[in-house]
Amino acid sequence: MSCARGVTEDGRAKVKSPSGTLSTAEAISVLTSGLALAAHFGDGVLRAADVAGGITGAVVQDPVADRAVWQEYLETVIRDRDDWSDFYRACRDVTG
Repeated sequence: MSCARGVTEDGRAKVKSPSGTLSTAEAISVLTSGLALAAHFGDGVLRAADVAGGITGAVVQDPVADRAVWQEYLETVIRDRDDWSDFYRACRDVTG
């Protein structure tokens, strides 16, 4: 997704942007947290559920506005992507 334009890279979907942007440090933190969860509570393989909570927490800074934007992104962009069903379900479980 191109956050600056609010349009997916393929240009098929226009989506709202969250109130903040995901910094490099936050992206690294999401991945590191997911790896730690996979290593300590899983089988050592990073899976969608290991990343879903971290990415949702990083994106949803404003609990009302950003939550709606995140849910729209999940439904508009992620849901229909091939091979992303695990990530979609994991994020939906976290988002509620």
